[in-house]
Amino acid sequence: MANNALKLLAQKAKKRLTSAGKTVNLAADKNTAYLSPSNYAVVVNTQDLKEDPLYEKIRKLLERDDVLNPIAELTDKKVFEKLSAIEKERYVIDISKRYNKIKEHLLGNNA
Repeated sequence: MANNALKLLAQKAKKRLTSAGKTVNLAADKNTAYLSPSNYAVVVNTQDLKEDPLYEKIRKLLERDDVLNPIAELTDKKVFEKLSAIEKERYVIDISKRYNKIKEHLLGNNA
């Protein structure tokens, strides 16, 4: 059940990211909000990737073959349950961005 909720939030976040720059009618859908890419925290610019608390977790995930949903595995369930719907979306987006950046860094160094 929690994985389905995470999947739905990730899909909404992806849709929002792919429609960046397009207007969104917030009056029609009060459960979602348009967030510009500039509103997200950027880990790479503020600290070295290796200092990110998720760095080692992501490195270990990439070594495993049985990972189906890495974002769900990186999510702190106790924190996630306490967030509002919008905060949950932001949380998933933040983890996704950090995961992609670190994955790109790790796989780029191995290639």
